[in-house]
Amino acid sequence: MGAPYDVIVAGASFAGLAVARQVRGRVLLLDHQPIGDGVTSACAAPVRTVAAMGASASILEVHEEIVIHTPGGSAPWPLPEPFCTFDYRRFCLDAMAGVDTEFHLASVRGHRGHHVESSAGEFTGRLLVDATGPRAVLAGPVRPRYAAFGLESEIPRQVVPGLHFHFVPEIRDGYAWAFPCGGGTRFGVISYRGRTKLLPALRRFMERFGARPGDIHGGFLATGWPAGVADGVFAVGDAAGQCLPFSGEGIRTAVLAGARCGTLLQQVLDGAISEDRAQAVYRAFVAADRRRYRGLLGANLLLLGLPQRWLGWIARRLTRPALRRWFFAHYLGIFDSPPVGLSGEPSVDSRRTYEEQRVSRSESRRDVP
Repeated sequence: MGAPYDVIVAGASFAGLAVARQVRGRVLLLDHQPIGDGVTSACAAPVRTVAAMGASASILEVHEEIVIHTPGGSAPWPLPEPFCTFDYRRFCLDAMAGVDTEFHLASVRGHRGHHVESSAGEFTGRLLVDATGPRAVLAGPVRPRYAAFGLESEIPRQVVPGLHFHFVPEIRDGYAWAFPCGGGTRFGVISYRGRTKLLPALRRFMERFGARPGDIHGGFLATGWPAGVADGVFAVGDAAGQCLPFSGEGIRTAVLAGARCGTLLQQVLDGAISEDRAQAVYRAFVAADRRRYRGLLGANLLLLGLPQRWLGWIARRLTRPALRRWFFAHYLGIFDSPPVGLSGEPSVDSRRTYEEQRVSRSESRRDVP
């Protein structure tokens, strides 16, 4: 349909937007939902990741610690850098703002060579990127593939600040969470075995807070960590299995991989490197963190096999500074090369907002049970 595009990106969420922000030229972004619709994530990520996407204004609350809750008690883990919860729609719209990319509302069905088939017709692109999430419509589902499933509800209820992970009897094959987000809290549950009938578990978990689910959203989280390029298509984010096992985090990896992929595509368009070279470099970028990924996968399998009462002991051991630094250095080191071409550090106004929130959180610790 029409003249060929330089790059076609299928999927307009975290990974797809990160790619699009790096590429100049004639770029087409395709998604079956309007930009900012269809949230499936708990929307928590490092502050610098959100800021790098030009979406600091989407931040609802900043968090400086993780708190692990088990039947044996609670263990706080101070974070080496601040994380935040943010508004998904605002994040996507702000990340898209100022990007010279053509967007079509269309369901992607597959591709034949450089031709992408969609509900809006056929489009031709020199370079193709699959950021369609676990469906991996263009690149094909990753193998081996491990699919978890999460369900979440956000309601106007306050809990103690921090990112709270709960290991509770109602969800034996995963965990529950409570993430404060401004005036509300996101309550969720995840099954690492991919069970989808989680609403009863979510209800029981929220009852612990005297709450009930409101609007519900959720989806699958695909992990697998394959080569990153399949059938000539660059795969990023969940489409490439880059959601991390153990934690279920996928936003940071999607943005970093998308930024790296988009930078390589621009180098191809500039004539600096060949497409084959770009594929080789991207494959190497993905492969470099395969060992860390497998370590997290092993921890995930251990998590499923251990009695929950043992998890409290492990969580308390990791509160020791040396062990905690070792863990976060490996965990946050995945894909953690400088995000070339992203829009940089938080603004002065954003930093002021973070400081104000930090004071507010300190006061709320004395007031909220």
